[in-house]
Amino acid sequence: MKPEPTEAEAARLNQLATELAASGADSKRRLPVVQERDAVMLTRALQEEIDGARFLDLFAGAGAVGLEAVGRGAARAVLVEGDPRTLRTLEENVGALGAEASTRLYRLRLPAGIAVLREREAPFALVFVDPPYGFAEGGKVLAALPPLLLPGGAVAYEHADRDAPPAAPDDLGFEETRCYGGSCLSFYRAGA
Repeated sequence: MKPEPTEAEAARLNQLATELAASGADSKRRLPVVQERDAVMLTRALQEEIDGARFLDLFAGAGAVGLEAVGRGAARAVLVEGDPRTLRTLEENVGALGAEASTRLYRLRLPAGIAVLREREAPFALVFVDPPYGFAEGGKVLAALPPLLLPGGAVAYEHADRDAPPAAPDDLGFEETRCYGGSCLSFYRAGA
C-alpha cells in the first residue's frame, strides 16, 4: 500500500486538480490520481534536491511528475513522451497550469532520443524514468543517462514490484529501491 500524502501534499494535489478543472480540461486531460500520488511520493523522496534543479521526466505521460517537480521548485522540467496523443494531453496540461516558461516538451522515442537531449538540454540534476512496465529497453535507457547528469545527479527509475530494477551502468551507483504498493522506485546516483 502506498503511503498517504501529508496534509500539505494532499492540498497540492487538490490545487493541481482544481487548476486543471478550472482550465476547462476534460477528464481525458486530467492527471490520473495514481500518477499524482506517484509524483508526490517521488518528489517527497527527492525534495531536498529539487529546489532550483533541472529535472528530466522520461516517459512523461500526462506530466504529473515533471509538473509536480516544477511546483516544488525545480528551475526547469524537460518532459519527454513518445506517443503523439499523450503528448497533446501533456501540452494541454502544461498550458492549463501556465507552466510553459518552466517546461520544455519533446516527442522522442527512447532510448534513441536521449542523444537529442544530450545535445540540446543536458545537464540535469534529477531524472525520472517511468517506462511502461515490461519495457524491454529499460537497461539501455538507464545506461544512456550518465552523460546527461551533473556530478552527483540522481536517477529514479519506476518499475513493477515484481520486476528487478535495471542493473546500474558503470557511471551510476545503485542506492536503494523503495516500493509503494505494486510500484517501486529504484534510485541511482552519478559519481561526484
